[in-house]
Amino acid sequence: MASALRYPLPLQDALPGWRKRLLARLPLQADSPENYRIHYYDSFDWRLFRSGTALKWEQRDGESRYYLYKLEGGAGVASLPRSEPPPRFAADLPAGRLRQRLSARLGVRALLPLATLEVRSHHLHLKDPEGKTRLRLFLEQHRLRKPDNRVRLLGKQVRVEPLRGYEKAATEILTLLEDELGLQPEPQDLLLRALAALGKEPATSASRLDIPLEPELRADAALRRILLVLLETMERNEAGTIADLDTEFLHDFRVAVRRTRSALGQLKTVLPAATLARFRREFAWLGAITSPTRDLDVYLLKFGNYQQQLPEHLRADLEPLREFLIRHQREEQALLARQLAGARYRRLKRSWRRYLESPLPQRPGARDARKPILEVARRRTWRMYRRVRREGFAITPDSPATDLHELRKSCKKLRYLMEFFQALFPAAELRKLTRELKSLQDNLGDFQDLEVQTSTLGRYAEQMRAEGHMNARTERAMQTLQAGLKRGMHEVRSEFEQRFARFSRKPNAQRFQRLFKHE
Repeated sequence: MASALRYPLPLQDALPGWRKRLLARLPLQADSPENYRIHYYDSFDWRLFRSGTALKWEQRDGESRYYLYKLEGGAGVASLPRSEPPPRFAADLPAGRLRQRLSARLGVRALLPLATLEVRSHHLHLKDPEGKTRLRLFLEQHRLRKPDNRVRLLGKQVRVEPLRGYEKAATEILTLLEDELGLQPEPQDLLLRALAALGKEPATSASRLDIPLEPELRADAALRRILLVLLETMERNEAGTIADLDTEFLHDFRVAVRRTRSALGQLKTVLPAATLARFRREFAWLGAITSPTRDLDVYLLKFGNYQQQLPEHLRADLEPLREFLIRHQREEQALLARQLAGARYRRLKRSWRRYLESPLPQRPGARDARKPILEVARRRTWRMYRRVRREGFAITPDSPATDLHELRKSCKKLRYLMEFFQALFPAAELRKLTRELKSLQDNLGDFQDLEVQTSTLGRYAEQMRAEGHMNARTERAMQTLQAGLKRGMHEVRSEFEQRFARFSRKPNAQRFQRLFKHE
């Protein structure tokens, strides 16, 4: 696909009229008008967009084709003739440049439809005396098909495709369009116009928090603002979770639930006790019903790594485990979808939103409700930081795994508090603290994951035997995998002391004290 220049036309102007004007001024040849569709795709977290590219499928009566191209300038990156819609995953594409480029950008993320355009196109081309095409020009009308199947006019344009070696011809055409016909080039890609019309805004990550807070804002008002953002994150990921479009929808849904539970637990002096007790119970239920599906998702995502950890002659023997995981994931996913479509979840959302959007009480029952949020944020964060240090210093080489697990939970609570209140503190200072905390969290999280995986694989083996899906070769492969995971646990555990020492060193401690210690 060649780079192209686009010139918007007035919506009231008819394309045949512009076709006549151009044919009268230039020695152009015209083809019959063509109708086709453009379908755009990206991952749930906009990985293609964030890499500066876009994927479209042009669906024509003749040859349909995928195009991966650069958003700035429109230069092609890769293409592939294909008459059917893109598969969910890049790995399912035929081997070649397009699969390679998409895989590098998407990883295991699923491709999801973004927008569909219906195009009416008049193709004009300029040829040299030898009959070779020197330039292509298109008069196009774009209609956007909305999710409710209604169609609206998005725009009209002249699209010019210069060809290499014929720069002079391109310059002449562009001069005519701009100087004589008064058209101005449109730098914005067509995809961005379509997204704007649909009300979709490319986001960096559904998991990131960026909540504006004022230091003197009432603590209960600030907490409601935080919790409302988390509720909206849940709702944004709800449909994708139910439809099982991509495992990350459930992941982000669960992150929002965990953050909500952490906020209710860490800031319990800000909300009334009765309200707190009720919703902590409900969000605990929500966390519980989403766990089985997410656990199975994670094992399926890790399956390729599991195989690579085994000797080559054992890798194929692990396939019955994959079949077990897929079967049970489907069962748990169906159960989860029913629960998220059920009455209890709907009541929770409705009552939670009603509470969060209700007027603030003039005489709140909670002790810290009317205090400035900066005061509460400092006190709670400082207290949790001191707990992390206390728990970390108490861990020795002989400490049980449960001690590391408790420290991991405390680190997560500290991280959530810092994310909730990031608007109240200098960004550069927080980044430094977060970087050291994340390094410690990664170590503790890896240790916990390996320990859980080791025990869970043992439980899965028992289930597979009970279901009659276990054989001696698969059992040997799973035992070998468990042994490897246990060795990984020891390796990760050996790194803990160094990671914690870096986190607890004096400059970091001074930074925490300066930002959060409440005088």
